[in-house]
Amino acid sequence: MQKSNEYLGFSIRIRRLFVLLVILILSLSTLVSPSYASHVEDHVLIVGADEYFPPYEYIDYNGMPTGFNVDIINAIAEEMGLNISIQPGKWHEVRSDLESGRIDLVNGMYYSIERDEVVNFSKPYITVSHAIFVREGSGINGPGDLDGREIVVEKGDIMHDYILGLDSSNTIITTDNQSEALFLIASGKHDAALISKLHGEHLINQYEISGITTTGHPIESRQYCIAASPNASSLLPVINEGLAIIKKNGKYDEIYKKWFGVYEEREFFGTLINIVIFVLLPVIVLLAAALIWSVSLRKKLIRTSTDLEDELVKQKRIKVALKESKDKYMALFNSLNESVFMCEYNRENKRGRIVEVNDTACQRLGYTREELMDKSILEITRMFSYDCQTLLKKINRENKQISYYAEHVRKDGSTFPVHVRARLLNYEGKDFILQLALDITKEMEYRRREIEALKKIEQNLAQLATLNDEIRNPLTIIAGVVDLEIEDSKDVIFEQVQKIDEIINKLDRGWMESAKIREFLRKHLEIEGEEED
Repeated sequence: MQKSNEYLGFSIRIRRLFVLLVILILSLSTLVSPSYASHVEDHVLIVGADEYFPPYEYIDYNGMPTGFNVDIINAIAEEMGLNISIQPGKWHEVRSDLESGRIDLVNGMYYSIERDEVVNFSKPYITVSHAIFVREGSGINGPGDLDGREIVVEKGDIMHDYILGLDSSNTIITTDNQSEALFLIASGKHDAALISKLHGEHLINQYEISGITTTGHPIESRQYCIAASPNASSLLPVINEGLAIIKKNGKYDEIYKKWFGVYEEREFFGTLINIVIFVLLPVIVLLAAALIWSVSLRKKLIRTSTDLEDELVKQKRIKVALKESKDKYMALFNSLNESVFMCEYNRENKRGRIVEVNDTACQRLGYTREELMDKSILEITRMFSYDCQTLLKKINRENKQISYYAEHVRKDGSTFPVHVRARLLNYEGKDFILQLALDITKEMEYRRREIEALKKIEQNLAQLATLNDEIRNPLTIIAGVVDLEIEDSKDVIFEQVQKIDEIINKLDRGWMESAKIREFLRKHLEIEGEEED
């Protein structure tokens, strides 16, 4: 009987324990299941995302949200049967909507103790480091140099929280996205931008931004999580379970490799180069060339801003126009009939090194362009009117174009005459002397011939004058004979006198014509003949 009572008591205790267990299970079901069921059936979960934070999340060319974070939340939703709608926007607006409960989830948000008091976080699925981006030569070497600087951050970003927490006299400039923060620094405005290290490097490679670098060690390495509003906190167990599933079945690794594999390969090659460069330098040069070629192929990432694309097109048009303009200038420069020399001018060192020369000068002097660029203008010039010092003083004093005659010396030592026009030129803050030299070999030959012609005319005139005197003397004698009235000679003599007089008249006319020619040459060609006796 006693054993029967003990058995009955034990059975009653077992039944009570079972009832309590059932009640506990039902209680948990009422806490979790209704909420979960309501989300997985017809309710659409609104998921916020940053509209421009590549490669984590952004809007592609088709206006669809894409990126690492987007692929992660879509994979979780597929595994767990969640009905989600991703709505990108400005980050500070997305964060405000999450905290107020206007959206259910954010597919990527940095964890912090302060944020955890307002919203709820899933288990982390990646760690993201931030960095200080500055212009080269800025003098900022780490967080300790940020005091008193103008710092650019994305409004509402974790770096915004970070800089607000510093006890310093910084001036904080906020932007709608981290890309805008980096572009402000690249344009020369403000001092530093605090943004995601990977995102910043992505932008630098995508848009080929030069003169921007990171400084110091990475700052604020934060865990990236999926965040839920207070009203949707019951979804976090489901999110965590889905995250665990995609990590186990390999989908997470596929997504990670899709978005970050290229960066890991780049870091691997960089490390390999640093190790090998001190051992096999010739081989490293070949590897570097191969790496540059490889990286150049990977730089064609998705461009997301239409404005930036238009700007790139404009820049290309400008480059083409500049190249065409330069080609036209060079064609004109090299087709000039005058030799053109641009020479350095330093008042202390007057060597006059040639810094630019056209093809005409090279052809006339017999030098290559490289040979002339290594010479002084004085090495190829023989002065007539001025010495070098006087010429430089005259150019500097008058500050205008001067001209003079000189000889240029060819590479083979032969010379030819030139007429040079020179003037002082200031270009990009430096003084130069621009010289245009005209080859006047033909003009000098013409002048020599004209002088010889004039001398010949002078000789003819002298001969005419002498002949004139020699003819008139016999005439005087003949006239005397006539006066003596010699028989039978009068008619003959007067006939000869008439003929001789006609000859003299012709000689006089020739002399007058030669004299007119001489005066014309002297007046219009500025050629002086020999002095008359």
